[in-house]
Amino acid sequence: MNRYRLGLIVNPIAGMGGSVGLKGTDGDLAAQARSLGAKPVSGDRVTVALSQLCAPGMDLEVLTCSGSMGADAVRGIGLDPSIVHVAGGNDTTAEDSRAGATRIVERNPDLLLFAGGDGTARDLLPAVGSSTPLLGVPSGVKMHSAVFAATARAAGEVARSFLAAPDREVLLRDAEIMDRDRDPEPGAALSPRLYGMVRTPSLSFLVPGAKSASRVTDQAALGGAVRRVARLLGDGSLSLLGPGSTMQLIKRECGFEGTPLGVDAVRGGRRVALDVNEREILELLRNRSARIVVGVVGGQGFLFGRGNQQLSARVIAEVGTDAIVVVASMEKLAALPGQCLLVDTGNDGLNEALSGYVNVFVSEVRTVLMPVRHTHASRRPAH
Repeated sequence: MNRYRLGLIVNPIAGMGGSVGLKGTDGDLAAQARSLGAKPVSGDRVTVALSQLCAPGMDLEVLTCSGSMGADAVRGIGLDPSIVHVAGGNDTTAEDSRAGATRIVERNPDLLLFAGGDGTARDLLPAVGSSTPLLGVPSGVKMHSAVFAATARAAGEVARSFLAAPDREVLLRDAEIMDRDRDPEPGAALSPRLYGMVRTPSLSFLVPGAKSASRVTDQAALGGAVRRVARLLGDGSLSLLGPGSTMQLIKRECGFEGTPLGVDAVRGGRRVALDVNEREILELLRNRSARIVVGVVGGQGFLFGRGNQQLSARVIAEVGTDAIVVVASMEKLAALPGQCLLVDTGNDGLNEALSGYVNVFVSEVRTVLMPVRHTHASRRPAH
């Protein structure tokens, strides 16, 4: 039986800020997220990923850090971790991630799996470089980098297939590490910045590409779609507008600047609340008809689960899956690597309910029917 050497790093505070409307958990934001009632998510997600690796023929040595940075999750699936770095305290730091990655890379792992977001990927970049394959379990608020699998379960499936492959090199591709400012200046571009390149395993739509910004062409058609949706928002229903550049155009069409990286609420064509978190959204939804309006993450295709965690599984279930409006340019849809949209709400039942097909507004009069997938289902969307 082959023995595989897996590196593992968990950022235990990654993604905590998403549901409470924060744009990350860097610096003092972790404490703020906790004060707002946020719960850790990365530990559960890495456990889901690791569970896919506990299969016949997978003899694993897991090189990791102490406690919540990896050892706890490894023990949780019945394995004994090889601890190469002991974190300094309960609240781990970027330096812990960098030190852990350095110690792991020194042991020459077959793959380094990590749970976090773009900030964690940036922390690991100097240690990993182009020498060690890197794969991310999506757990952050911001995930624009091309190293993340579509879901936690997909990360485990990709890791297992990669480790067992007779020729791993053919499964590797260059992947961008990208990140953006959590609080951009008014009017600033929302596009992330490139920080470096790594090598990552890629298996079809299980590992989407990096988020890309919309191209300038096709803007006339998109402008028509924006006006079309703005008219729709003039009724008495509560409308929840997600983050992103396309949503920002709709907010401006409604007469307010809005929150570029947050969720804003509109009723009767006028703003009701800005930058609302999950709890505040659920309060607004009490006994009211509502809709959710979202764009498409360029280069990846996500509708939910990337940068809009305020629109949680609870929120989507409360609004209803038939009350979701999607807006995107034809260029963005045509450039999606899997020619489909993706969802990762953290709830398998809701992911299944969202799968199938959805109408996407692409111009003043044109609507395109797009398949929606989640990676727990078959690769063919349900009818």
